[in-house]
Amino acid sequence: MLKAIGSKKDLLDSELSNGYFDTVSDIITDDLVLTMKSFVQHGQTSTFQHCVNVSYYNYKLCKFLKLNARSAARAGLLHDFFLYDWHTHRKLTGNRFHGLTHPAVALSNASAHFELDEREQDIILKHMFPLTLRLPSYKETVVIILVDKYCGFIETAFNLLQHLKIRKAAAA
Repeated sequence: MLKAIGSKKDLLDSELSNGYFDTVSDIITDDLVLTMKSFVQHGQTSTFQHCVNVSYYNYKLCKFLKLNARSAARAGLLHDFFLYDWHTHRKLTGNRFHGLTHPAVALSNASAHFELDEREQDIILKHMFPLTLRLPSYKETVVIILVDKYCGFIETAFNLLQHLKIRKAAAA
């Protein structure tokens, strides 16, 4: 069973996910995409789970807003497709600017592995606005900017709460 944070729906079930799985099935089951499970993104949330969270809520919000939910969901799964542990990246490569450079790396990886439309490319490349100063060209890109920040905050807050619960239990 695969769920987005805060959701009770099994995203691997085509009926329960309201079309989400059918939209992303080739990406979400891809072996290279699944390697993102081995990289931590926020707290204890893997990069894969973070991308699922962003992708699913992009899909739902864009569908509600009558935007291109397909491109939003697919790009959401690939927006952090940089395939390395960003916590050790600086030490290993000397690149101190992961926050600025990872969208281009993710786009390069995604383009090499999947066929992307122009909207999906824009979403992946510009999801870190305003940090990267790349202005979004599509409404779906604006949606991912907001959804990505929201999911990152929730994932980090959830991890912090779990950590506090463990410390409280240990002190008791």
